[in-house]
Amino acid sequence: MRLFAQALGLPQDWFADKIDRHTTNLVLSNYPDPSDEEPEGQMRAGAHTDYGTLTILRAEDKPGGLEILTRGGRWARVPIIPGSFVVNIGDLMARWTNDRWVSTMHRVAPPPPGQGRGSRRLSLTFFHQPNWDALVECIPTCLDGKPARYAPILSGDHFDNQMRKIHETKAG
Repeated sequence: MRLFAQALGLPQDWFADKIDRHTTNLVLSNYPDPSDEEPEGQMRAGAHTDYGTLTILRAEDKPGGLEILTRGGRWARVPIIPGSFVVNIGDLMARWTNDRWVSTMHRVAPPPPGQGRGSRRLSLTFFHQPNWDALVECIPTCLDGKPARYAPILSGDHFDNQMRKIHETKAG
């Protein structure tokens, strides 16, 4: 977060009081070999953005896998480089930067037809979420003479709103 602050022209400790009680989590995701009964087009994880400030992913390079939605509107595979991490900007950083830095729309695709056997993959994902009561509003250095695109919101309220949307979608 110190690097983000510096890149945004802020003092290095600008985020310090917003992340000193963060609600970060680490998730291990297992994507088993697909079964023969899975419907055509079934994703391993549907299209979404991450809710917090940033996500750091360590993934195995197997058929299928992480894809991002390009500005041109097509899905592109993210290459997994051995020994490296994938870093995504999340919704709250997009809000803080007035979309100077955008939240990455992504999904986890299944392996191509005929490549399912041996495609089981494990992903280790670090989701950084600021303090539950951190106020997220446009950073002054990101206004660039334009109005803020988002109303101020507390980090926890944003997370709760996103969870509510997921539950409403599943229930509806």
